[in-house]
Amino acid sequence: MSENQESKNLRLFPLQSVVLFPGMELPLVAFEPRYLQLVSECVEANEPFGVLLLKEGFEVGDNDLSPFEIGTTAHLLNTENTPDGRIRLTAIGGYRFKVISFHYDMPYLSAAVEYIEDSSHEMIDPSLTENVMHDAGSFVKQFIASQGGYIREVPFPEDPVILSYQVAQLFSGNPVKQQRLLETSTFDRLWEELDLLKEAREQLKTKRKHNPKSSFSNN
Repeated sequence: MSENQESKNLRLFPLQSVVLFPGMELPLVAFEPRYLQLVSECVEANEPFGVLLLKEGFEVGDNDLSPFEIGTTAHLLNTENTPDGRIRLTAIGGYRFKVISFHYDMPYLSAAVEYIEDSSHEMIDPSLTENVMHDAGSFVKQFIASQGGYIREVPFPEDPVILSYQVAQLFSGNPVKQQRLLETSTFDRLWEELDLLKEAREQLKTKRKHNPKSSFSNN
């Protein structure tokens, strides 16, 4: 990790119903003045911003925001200024962080944060990784088939950390469960994903006609 492990101030872009994982691309449109300022400052300083999931009952436009305290840095890939004054952007998830203290001295929310290291020394049984890869691939095939499509192979990375984050993105219909996956260790994340994939496949068998085409909602 190239980021300094000491506490660092980070501009925050809280989102409703979206959990950003490391390695995940995130398209956004900024239109509120405070977030236009945030994005412009990040572009000028070549710095990331932090994405946090808002707790239920709060809207992005609320003045008194209540987000979760563990999120992911978002590193800008590209930005586009639109004729109506908005900024379209694409960012990619970088590192997990934990909020130490929120700051309210700017139009947007910011915080002192500490980065969370994904330990490469965490003991992961290779069979656990293989089982998650197999079940995730089977679920994706099953889901695509339920939409009238077909895919022969679904490649997933063998690296357990990267794998765990990619599989977590399959559950975008349930951000609270995704938040729990974001907050836990790689080992626990993989084990929980096995359970979630089993539930998802069972639900898909019985309710696949009611599932959205873009993502699976595991309620």
